[in-house]
Amino acid sequence: MRSHSARRILGVAVLSLAIVAGAAACSSDSKSSDKSTTTTTAASSPTTSGVKPVSTLTKADVIQMQEWLDAVGCDVGNNDGIIGPHTISSIKAFQKGAGLTVDGTYGPKTKAALSADAQAKKKICVLPTPTPAPVGPTGAAAACTSAAITAGVDAAMTAGTTVKVTGFGCDSGWAYAWAELTPPAASGAPTLGVTDVLASRDGKWVTQDRGVVCQQGKLPAVIYTNGCMSN
Repeated sequence: MRSHSARRILGVAVLSLAIVAGAAACSSDSKSSDKSTTTTTAASSPTTSGVKPVSTLTKADVIQMQEWLDAVGCDVGNNDGIIGPHTISSIKAFQKGAGLTVDGTYGPKTKAALSADAQAKKKICVLPTPTPAPVGPTGAAAACTSAAITAGVDAAMTAGTTVKVTGFGCDSGWAYAWAELTPPAASGAPTLGVTDVLASRDGKWVTQDRGVVCQQGKLPAVIYTNGCMSN
């Protein structure tokens, strides 16, 4: 009897261990399966990327934007990769001409519209073309006044353009000017902000090619900082 009872107890114990082991294996498989599924789901999640806001644009991004603005007629001066007041004014001018929200922000809609119009060679902004001028100051010194600076900027513009100087400075026969240009009403173009560098020539201020004079390294510090480093 003892032998039969012992064998019965041993058999029950073995069966119980088998059931427990099987349950543990199922539990382990279940956990492993959940973990695998979770990992697969996470790995398959889509990665999206959008247009960078102005604060994270690289210099190359900004130069590309400035080149596109030039292509559609919204002149930014130097394509130097710096977002200054001139570049922001050009963005606003493009947004106005393209029927977008005018906020000066280079967001997804503005980038998409600007890229498309630049590639299509559409002229959204119509700006007067400055007359080429000789380089550097010569002769009698010009007066460092708002009226004299305004006359110098105005002389380089096409007839009918209204020039309003909003800031300027002079040093050693050179001057910088921040101005607002309002093209003739018939052109339909918006007012734009510009930065000019001028040289005193025979008692008058004459606008200079910033792409030339800003690279020469001969400008007084105040002129270079405000006339070349600011758009």
